[in-house]
Amino acid sequence: MKLRITICAVFFLASMAVFGQEPKMTWPHKISFETGCGSYRVPGFILGLDRSITQHPTSLNGFNCNFRVGFDLSRRWSLAVQAFNATAAGNGSWARKDGDAQLAADGVSGSTAGRTNWKLVGATLNFGQTFLLRGRVHPFWRAEFGVGKLDVNFRGEFNGCSTDDVGCSFPIIEPAADRVTRVIPIFGGESGIQIDVPGNIQFRMGPYWNTGFGGNFSARYRF
Repeated sequence: MKLRITICAVFFLASMAVFGQEPKMTWPHKISFETGCGSYRVPGFILGLDRSITQHPTSLNGFNCNFRVGFDLSRRWSLAVQAFNATAAGNGSWARKDGDAQLAADGVSGSTAGRTNWKLVGATLNFGQTFLLRGRVHPFWRAEFGVGKLDVNFRGEFNGCSTDDVGCSFPIIEPAADRVTRVIPIFGGESGIQIDVPGNIQFRMGPYWNTGFGGNFSARYRF
């Protein structure tokens, strides 16, 4: 009886070891390349974080494209280096503190409106985790941090009049342009599902945040 119990225990432990052990991955198989694009929306409050900007559009809309080189630490955990290019645009009012001060000094009052274009390029370090490895569909998440260069360009028109012109009988209409450039820290993340297809290719899709939010779709190739 004791011999049977011992044999069953050994068989059970051996089975657990076989099914629970992850296959070893060679160095080439740990490397992956991933590229994707998706929608991109920048809430207006992001522009408001620059205190020199006093008026801005309520939101900017566009696209974000990215490229990643990844390294699998295991079947679950991975690291990656990402380069991205996010562009967006929106219409609305625009004002800066120095511009308001200049108008007041010139004895002019009015408002400026037009189109604001946003471009953010940068690089980040990503780390993430994949779940439910036995099937072909896996939930995943990843976080990212890095640095980016932000370039905001405004083109529009100023409409106003002299402060001495009480009835605004002689309106002042002039073209207006402005530009803001900053180097900013990047903190973001993404979650969604990963679908494995033949040919060492994986598709990933899900919502993300990168100084703006949207939905991303990407294709990943592993050697």
